[in-house]
Amino acid sequence: MVAIDIDESLAVTMTEGASKPCAYTIVYKGEEVTQYETSADPRTIGGRIGLRNVICKRVPDYEKAAIDEALSEEIPKHTERLTEALGPQ
Repeated sequence: MVAIDIDESLAVTMTEGASKPCAYTIVYKGEEVTQYETSADPRTIGGRIGLRNVICKRVPDYEKAAIDEALSEEIPKHTERLTEALGPQ
């Protein structure tokens, strides 16, 4: 499992899914907002856009540009751990 803090209130955990390659859990202010599985890898632009869209749909008061920036900065910091959790890209 890889946990990525977007900011002090918002975090995403990423693991290998049961039926699809990636499983995400979005946590906002300590509460689980949603869980979902997808084939979109967060290390790709498409995967980040999909994750961003789910965050913006489920969590109030976040702009797409801010989430894009945070994901683009944080995901590369966890590349090795993501490869361990999700497999090679």
